[in-house]
Amino acid sequence: MNFKKSVNMNRGSVFLSLIFFVLFLVVLFRFLFIMVTGTVDGVNLVENKETRITKEGILEGKKGEILTNDGEKIAVDSQVYTVIGVLSKENPNHIKDIPDTAAKLAKVLKTDSKAIEKSLSDSKAYQVELGKIGRNITFTQMQEISNLDLPGIIFAPDIRRTYPLGDFASHIVGITDFDGKGISGIEKEYSEELLGTDGYIKKKIDGFIGFGYDLPQEESKSKPPQNGNNIYTTLDMNIQTILEDSMNQVVKEYNPEKIIGIVMDPKTGEIVALSNRPSIYPNEQNEVNYLNYALSSSFEPGSTMKIFTLAAAINEGVYNGQEKYKSGAIEVTGELIHDHNKTGWGMITYDKGVELSSNVAFTILAKDKLGFDRFYRYLQEFGFDKKTGIDMGNEGLGKFVYNRPIEKATTAFGQGSTFTPIQLVTAASSIANDGKMMKPYVIKKILDEKGKILEENKPKVLNKPVSAETAKKTRELLTSVVTDGTGTYFQLNDFQVAGKTGTAQISDGEGGYQVGRNNYMFSFLGMAPAEDPRLIMYVAVEKPNLKADQVGANAVSDIFNTVMDYGLKKLNATSDVVNNKSNSEEVTPTIMESYKEKSVKNSVSILKGKGLEPIILGQGEKVVETEPIEGTELLKGSKVLIKTEGKKVMPDITGWSLSDVMKLSSLTGLEIQHEGNGFVTSQSIGEGKEIKEGNKLSIKLK
Repeated sequence: MNFKKSVNMNRGSVFLSLIFFVLFLVVLFRFLFIMVTGTVDGVNLVENKETRITKEGILEGKKGEILTNDGEKIAVDSQVYTVIGVLSKENPNHIKDIPDTAAKLAKVLKTDSKAIEKSLSDSKAYQVELGKIGRNITFTQMQEISNLDLPGIIFAPDIRRTYPLGDFASHIVGITDFDGKGISGIEKEYSEELLGTDGYIKKKIDGFIGFGYDLPQEESKSKPPQNGNNIYTTLDMNIQTILEDSMNQVVKEYNPEKIIGIVMDPKTGEIVALSNRPSIYPNEQNEVNYLNYALSSSFEPGSTMKIFTLAAAINEGVYNGQEKYKSGAIEVTGELIHDHNKTGWGMITYDKGVELSSNVAFTILAKDKLGFDRFYRYLQEFGFDKKTGIDMGNEGLGKFVYNRPIEKATTAFGQGSTFTPIQLVTAASSIANDGKMMKPYVIKKILDEKGKILEENKPKVLNKPVSAETAKKTRELLTSVVTDGTGTYFQLNDFQVAGKTGTAQISDGEGGYQVGRNNYMFSFLGMAPAEDPRLIMYVAVEKPNLKADQVGANAVSDIFNTVMDYGLKKLNATSDVVNNKSNSEEVTPTIMESYKEKSVKNSVSILKGKGLEPIILGQGEKVVETEPIEGTELLKGSKVLIKTEGKKVMPDITGWSLSDVMKLSSLTGLEIQHEGNGFVTSQSIGEGKEIKEGNKLSIKLK
């Protein structure tokens, strides 16, 4: 028995040894296989290990900013917020009263509370968003909601394209969609230049223990993000603001279907201001009117076209202002052309015909004095057969209706053929600029994030359709239109205006024209000072609701006169009004001096003596910095912000313009959030409170 037991035990030991040996061979083979191939079940162990212990983060590159010519920000990437409602009762801070919460949120978000209440009624969800209603809200709105202390309401921060100046030049600046893709204006046409490039950071962490500590002696790898390029426009902050405000007033009073306004520097071709109504409200992103009428829309220009017929006749030496003709009506191949009063004014001179905007006079100039072929060549010289080449997309092109003699005649006084507003302004630059027609542009320069200039536009002469003498003579006659003719609504106190009104009929879509005293495109194309124009401006108002005692020029002049007068004074243009000493003195520029390191008390006294308004932003005794800076030309009454030693304190900014608030931002580092247009009615940081760089200042304007 013992022998058998011993034999059995030996056999068992051998069997177990064989099993362990086989297992050892399997493990050894597996180990050698893994060591040689570095994989397990097709998974690369080295790569897997690197993945487990490597933490990678994306460093987002911001889009470039769009700015005015003097650096005021129009489009920027800003922090916005998404409203989130916590519904689960597992969270002690969940929403307790859904109807009450929805009602209070609706007041801040300016929407229907029922829509919010519906979003918050998902009983199965842990938390919910409010959809479009609660996305991309501003810092101001987030603060207002936070102050309500609503249980269960939290916020998720995000970056979104925002427009600090609201609808400021919105058709030029453009707009992006919710994903940040440009869909109009500069945002679309220069999307590649504006777009930033993301970077990354990679570092090794403790992947085994799982606490995520950085591993010692392991270097992080990173690639810094590259922000997009910044685009400086030719837009003047103040002139554009006045244009926007005056258009808003006309919309309020006359409720027109459309308004177009363009202000150009005729010496350079720079677009100083441009706006349309209806506008785009980019911060709301609910607007579909992306068409820039000023560049893309063509229509019959009306009598503003007579400027170029007149200049062509003068340049060819066929215009005799003292020669007389019979006004009233003229026959062209069996069809009659009438003056706007039908019966005319009898036998009058051509100079008088220009003042009275006689269709008959301009028909004779084109048909008999110039000849239709020669007149057409001048229209080509003025660029009416081609696009201006402005550095924006979607520029339109008008259409010549110039086949039959009657069509050629009506083109001479602005009917039949169609042109774009930018074509008219560009052609008029030759009259304002002694014959040199300038190419229009809105992009001044493009800089990278370090401030290096990548691209810069310079003035470019497109053509010289008329001589300097012709341009001067044309301006003289156009001045008489404003002083003694059809343009008397457009006189300014301090500057002579040269220009021409336009009353264009509007097509009814069936080969005829709309009827009724309101159904016209009323316009004015003018330049000032007439002797040496600093600005050209075109304004068109379509179908304003006029009262019995009003005419179309009322609506147009409300915009033109306000903007032109302000713009010329801001540019410190020399008054060319004779015997108007007091007015001339009014526009004499004040040059800002340096007050750095000087006594605050003495500086304030000096500035007040110059008719300026000093605003002190600190409690120190010495001046550290001022806004505007040394060398800036100022009008009387302009604000001068003084930064002193020590802590900065908030002034009362009630009644300030947005432009002045932006100066405050430049000097203090405040981040401005604003709602509305016009002048400041409320401020989130109270008067006398300390200002720290990076603080957010929320304001409302009206």
